[in-house]
Amino acid sequence: MLKKSTKLVGTMAIGIFLCMLDTTVMNIALPAIQTGLSTSLEQLSWALNLYTILFASLTIPLGRLAEIHGRSRFYILGLVLFLVGSLFSGLSANVAWLIVGRGVQSLGAAIIFPVSMTIGIQSVPMEKRTSAIAMLGVTQGLAAAMGPTIGGIMTQFFGWRGIFLINVPFTLFSLVLCWRLFDLHESKPVKERLDTLGSLLSMIMLFSLTLLLVKGSDWGWTSGKCLGL
Repeated sequence: MLKKSTKLVGTMAIGIFLCMLDTTVMNIALPAIQTGLSTSLEQLSWALNLYTILFASLTIPLGRLAEIHGRSRFYILGLVLFLVGSLFSGLSANVAWLIVGRGVQSLGAAIIFPVSMTIGIQSVPMEKRTSAIAMLGVTQGLAAAMGPTIGGIMTQFFGWRGIFLINVPFTLFSLVLCWRLFDLHESKPVKERLDTLGSLLSMIMLFSLTLLLVKGSDWGWTSGKCLGL
């Protein structure tokens, strides 16, 4: 049992690492992507910002939906979305497709991140949970910090598309592990309703706050747009 729980925590750590890595991995590759797609930096910035905004806005409601409808199934759905988004981003022929790919990636990440924490922590006995929380927490910070470095290395040796396509083998590996470790016939979903109004207000608040922090310096902190947010 302990061996399986350790594998589950490790599998969840991979998911968290991929999600958090993609919050910063694009930063250093922006000039190469701009040249490769022949686009403006303003347009390209939305491929970077959209991921952050949707990730922050949707994590709470999608995490709650996973609680209601089954964590394992939702986690696999999140991995599939992240995989499809990574392929779209890595194979995109123009900035519009890149933005779409990043949006799909962020939907997957908004499922993977909260569900990873829940599954990882609850898979180990109570006395081992401190270690599990520490491992998952360190993974978050490490991935975000290493993003620019990994992005630079991948861009130098494999081109800018490599920063997205590198996700593909790791996501497939995670899917295989989940297929082996998850109980896909888990107990029936709990008979609870999603707090629709609370979720909507949460998404509006987090969307507004994240967009303000991302675009405030460009729009001007005292501009009408920022004050409206």
